[in-house]
Amino acid sequence: MSDIKYKLLKDIFGHNSFRELQEEGVDAIMQNQDLLMILPTGGGKSLVYQLPTLLKNGISIVISPLIALMQDQVASLKAQNLSADMISSAQSSTEVSEVLSKARRGELKFLYLSPERLNTEWTLEFLKSLNINFFVIDEAHCISQWGHEFRDDYRALSNLKKHFPHTSICAFTATSTEHVKYDIINNLNLQNPVLLKGKIFRKNIFISAQRRLQNGYAQLEDFLSRHKNESGIIYASSRKKVEALCEYLVDNGYKALPYHAGLSQKTREENFKDFVNDKANIMVATIAFGMGIDKSDIRFVVHMSLPKTQENYYQEIGRAGRDGEDSEVLLLFNAGDIAQHKRFLDEVQNSEYKENQLSKINNIYKFATSEICFHKQLAEYFNDTLEPCKDRCDNCLDGDAKKQDITKEVQMLLSTIYKTNQSFGKNYIIDVLRGSKEQKILANEADKLSVYGIGTHISKKEWFVILERVMELNILTLGDFSVLKLTNDAVDILKGKKLVDIRASRLQISIKEKKVKQVTEFDYDEELFEALREKRSELASEMGVPAYLIFSDKTLKHLANDKPYDKVSMLKVNGVGEKKYEQFGEEFLEVIN
Repeated sequence: MSDIKYKLLKDIFGHNSFRELQEEGVDAIMQNQDLLMILPTGGGKSLVYQLPTLLKNGISIVISPLIALMQDQVASLKAQNLSADMISSAQSSTEVSEVLSKARRGELKFLYLSPERLNTEWTLEFLKSLNINFFVIDEAHCISQWGHEFRDDYRALSNLKKHFPHTSICAFTATSTEHVKYDIINNLNLQNPVLLKGKIFRKNIFISAQRRLQNGYAQLEDFLSRHKNESGIIYASSRKKVEALCEYLVDNGYKALPYHAGLSQKTREENFKDFVNDKANIMVATIAFGMGIDKSDIRFVVHMSLPKTQENYYQEIGRAGRDGEDSEVLLLFNAGDIAQHKRFLDEVQNSEYKENQLSKINNIYKFATSEICFHKQLAEYFNDTLEPCKDRCDNCLDGDAKKQDITKEVQMLLSTIYKTNQSFGKNYIIDVLRGSKEQKILANEADKLSVYGIGTHISKKEWFVILERVMELNILTLGDFSVLKLTNDAVDILKGKKLVDIRASRLQISIKEKKVKQVTEFDYDEELFEALREKRSELASEMGVPAYLIFSDKTLKHLANDKPYDKVSMLKVNGVGEKKYEQFGEEFLEVIN
């Protein structure tokens, strides 16, 4: 069996060896054990269940949360000539009947279902008529009440063991705290499961975080200038913000598409397909997009505001660099983001859940504002240990940053808030400080105040950064309608009993070129790499499949480095298997030779 396992690994999946924990996962499934595998995005979770399916009799049932994700994985399997299909609300009754018939006749090795589709009496009875070798629960963190994607239909998967007591269940997720891990095990009723947990650190991802200046568009454009024509995802907090940002990018020459729950299902599917097939390289989306997306060549992920939790954040940045190639992620945020998240929680009735979510909101803000290595913080959040990354995040690159005393400016700010009766928001207070002639300022006779115009030595953008610093130190809070209110600490600062400092680099508002250290495992012929990419694009267009399903960027780089000259030498290249050679080998050899 061992020889067949390694042969399939190379011939079907094109890999010369297993990655970390993959072989242990495959062996657990082959021995009919329940499994919980926590492996970072890009760690190769799908191979762990796909390879055993090919070795076992019967069909594997894969429970997956999103239609787009199911479509992506089914397309990937079909591209490898493996028999896979799905049932979803996007299909007609005729299409569903055809899939069911194929499953009954034993013509499918993989059947993908949503949890909503599975949790019906009819579906459960139908599944009992099939020869099921094991169940796969993808994105298993959705099961947990402590998880960041709470879904009732995922919770209902607890009934699976009652209906199929002798069939093993294999659960997979990229993120899991201790709470979530035990919740998954208990809710799925896993019996003595094999637990496999990979390291959190992904060295190919460079993490940046900046306080958002106004709408963040200028910072975003500076970031995008380093990623011309590369694939990326930009997350915005609402449908309205997605539409506005997408329109802005398109107007400025970018190939961007929107994705959010307010679009029709047809539009979402078309936009998803165009992104996956490289007809557009930027997807501007709400969190409705991207869970487990298989597109391997996403080079960047941007958050235009603070995510709700570190689980969300880690899942979403995990969509970058699944092929192991160098990628970059950017988080833009300000204190208003945390206030907005907390306002949404006001409507939640479950006090335990509310308290837990509030803690998570505070943790993600602490993460963004901290000066500790971002990778180290993420590792510790998920009960992992890690030394500071040294050069794979902003905080480590800026470790020796100078501090600047801003006590005098903070006193000016607090005095202005006090003398305007704590009745106004950020923009009004800064306008008073800078001596604005705005009609509202003059109508309120704020120009008669002693604080009017005392802050003209500092730009408006710098005042916003100082205000952010004061907010994160809890010297100010936001009241109703985002009115600024003084806390008890403000009195001590006004009296000169406390000092306030800030990392000096935060006040360097002018956007400067950022140099991100690249991670390169080997040199390769860049001209040949581009020629191979062109051939890949041509073949993908002819076949109507995403380019990365033919060969990943990493495989093309290996080809451009190793320069194989015949079938034997090409099959030695990592990422090229017998099946892929049969389909594309000779055409790529022609380009190389």
